[in-house]
Amino acid sequence: MRLYGVSMVRNEADIVRANVLYHLAAGFDRLLIVDNASTDGTRRMLRKLGRDPRVRWTRDRGSFRQGEVFTELARQAFAEGADWVAPVDADDFWYARGSSIKEVLADSGASALRVRHLDFIQRREQRESSPDELLTMTRRVPAPVDRALAPDLLAAGKVSYIEMARLHKLVSRASEAMKMVKGAHSLDGVEGPVVETGDLVLLHTPLRSLAHLEERAASADRRSGTGASLGPGWHARRWQKLREEGVLEEEWAANSYGEDGRLDVYGIPHETVFDPTLRNAVAPFLE
Repeated sequence: MRLYGVSMVRNEADIVRANVLYHLAAGFDRLLIVDNASTDGTRRMLRKLGRDPRVRWTRDRGSFRQGEVFTELARQAFAEGADWVAPVDADDFWYARGSSIKEVLADSGASALRVRHLDFIQRREQRESSPDELLTMTRRVPAPVDRALAPDLLAAGKVSYIEMARLHKLVSRASEAMKMVKGAHSLDGVEGPVVETGDLVLLHTPLRSLAHLEERAASADRRSGTGASLGPGWHARRWQKLREEGVLEEEWAANSYGEDGRLDVYGIPHETVFDPTLRNAVAPFLE
């Protein structure tokens, strides 16, 4: 079985090395990566990683067209003999519980598997980005908030972004007709059953430092979507608005844990639970 990962990255110098090395060790046969006009040293890191023939990367200076790029890369993977294709965002780490990723895929009769996220939370004092930031992302919420309820609760300051449930992602059998939509949360052109699995999970690191949150707010214009509609790019637009209002520090407090292990959701403490899964998974791949 040949498993390919497809990825589009932008300004992920703090995390891209660990992400690539982790997935190669986890059994991915090849990673196809497009750098979308990074300015922070991501390309320099990709050049080093590209010395490994399993890593192939190219540059794209155009707009953020993730769905189209993922589709092109997935079809390229199929042409090269891939059996399965997984979207690999820089802040996602594919993780198998109790076995290996390839074993889970080999045992499945589905055409695609729907996989949920586990969002890990950063400590509040992590103001700057650095590769070892993943070692302190050791907490998560006990249970995410239903996406149907989230927009109103988020707008009212009653929940934080990190507490919201994410859309599932899909790992799919490779095919010439495959089409990935933006974010790889759904697929077109794949025949056969799409099955939800608990044997795989995505260890997700959406907000890794205050500086990362600021960068997401500053780059919001590269993505579509507005407000809290939960359409593409909605979160970056929201952070852009909060940045303009001068309350991004408060937003960071709502999405990071303090010394007591709690979020500070606009003055109200919210509980988190300790979970070292991410830390333990990525530690071997940090310099």
